[in-house]
Formats: sequence, C-alpha cells, structure tokens
Amino acid sequence: MNIAFLPPPQAPKVLVNTKAAYALWHKYLVNLKRIDRYTIGTKIDETFLELLEFIFRSCFAYDKFEKVAMISSAIGKSDLVKFELQIAWETDVIENKIYGQLILHLEHIGRMLGGWKKSAGEKTHPTHTNK
Repeated sequence: MNIAFLPPPQAPKVLVNTKAAYALWHKYLVNLKRIDRYTIGTKIDETFLELLEFIFRSCFAYDKFEKVAMISSAIGKSDLVKFELQIAWETDVIENKIYGQLILHLEHIGRMLGGWKKSAGEKTHPTHTNK
C-alpha cells in the first residue's frame, strides 16, 4: 500500500510569532520572585494565553464577521499584555532587557494583526461605487 503523506499545514506567521513571544515570557516567568509570579506574572500569563487563543480561533473562523471580531479581540489582548508588561517593568518586576524583547515582539504582532484585520475587513465589507 502506497500512502502519500502531506506535509503538515503551515501555521500563520502571526500565530508562530505569538507562540515565540509567549515562550520567551514563560521562560522568564518561572524566574520571577514568588509574590510577583503569582500576582502580575499570573495576570500577564493569562492575558498572553488569551491572546494566543483569539489568534488561533481567528485562524479557523469560517464566518468572516466572526474572524474580524476574533482578530479585534486579539488586538485588544495584545494591547492589554503590553500594558501589563509596562506595569511590571515600571515596578521593577521584569528587567529592561526582557521587557524590550517582549515589547518588540508584541509591536510586530500588533502590526501583523492590524494588517490581517484590514485584509479580512476588506473581504467582509466590499466597497460600494456610485455610478
């Protein structure tokens, strides 16, 4: 029996990049002081996971309106995790280096999400022309 194996489908770049940013965060999370890890650290972790969930769900949304709504929610979570990281940085919970790396990742992810939303929105809301 000859079975042809197809390569696994490629995950969207925005999902891959967000997973990489989360891996960086998670690696750092375990080294936080206990009180910080179980307060702001947990909150950042939860928001990051929600961001990943919205992006994942956006990838597989069949309805275009649902897709745009999921992407919009992902953008909101991306902004929220950046704000939470800023609070952690301002209160000396996280170091400058890790904060900078995470913010750069999240800025790039935000641009990708914005482009994706624009693209999905254009497909959802065709422009009307007056003739």
